[in-house]
Amino acid sequence: MAARTPPAASPPVGSGRPLVSIVMPCLNEQESVGRCVRAALAGIAATGLPGEVIVADNGSLDDSRRIAAEAGAWVVREPRRGYGNAYLAGFAAARGSYLVMGDSDCSYDFGEVPGLLAPLRADAADYVLGSRFTGEILPGAMPWTHRYIGNPVLTRMLNWLFGLRTSDAHSGMRAFTRAAYERMAPCHGGMELASELIVAAAASRLRVKEVPITYHPRSGVSKLHSLRDAGRHVRFMLRYAASHRLAEGAASG
Repeated sequence: MAARTPPAASPPVGSGRPLVSIVMPCLNEQESVGRCVRAALAGIAATGLPGEVIVADNGSLDDSRRIAAEAGAWVVREPRRGYGNAYLAGFAAARGSYLVMGDSDCSYDFGEVPGLLAPLRADAADYVLGSRFTGEILPGAMPWTHRYIGNPVLTRMLNWLFGLRTSDAHSGMRAFTRAAYERMAPCHGGMELASELIVAAAASRLRVKEVPITYHPRSGVSKLHSLRDAGRHVRFMLRYAASHRLAEGAASG
């Protein structure tokens, strides 16, 4: 079970129950997690809503947890390794009505949180995907193999298999309402959570909107394993596509 470490700093931004919960996974990100937490708190403040930042630590061996707590985050400790496991633990602890995803390596700009939340607050969407490919990818932020091969190929595959029209299926910056999250009910513990959240949104008939975002060079060493992670996405999509078609066939029959 994930354990929660109280923050060393003051309670969540604003007064009353948090309406916005920014959740970020963390594994040995002491160089950047403090800056990310402070940027996320500033992003929440810019919305005018009360909120909280939750850092889901996935077994860091450095000072990430201490730094995150001192910067004002609630720290959730999830010992089961995996991008998805960290997020699931963070979402389980979150108290907000709006849930926001973003990494703790400074690759995403939390100053863009107000724009990400705008369609949700206007009841124009249930799920908002921040698209790096309709926004801006800064020099050095993404290897050319990911920018021109990996991400486009995986996104096109997902679109083809499930009849979607997303431009950035594996963006790490997203927002959705708590009700939408509960309808999607994600469960995958690895990198394939990114694919699962898109597919589950479509299967749940959620209103999905994309907004352009900026992608920055990350701090520290990347935790991505390109071929292994791509393989996990592909296996997930193929398995889910088969069951998805069986379900559609049963419904139409």
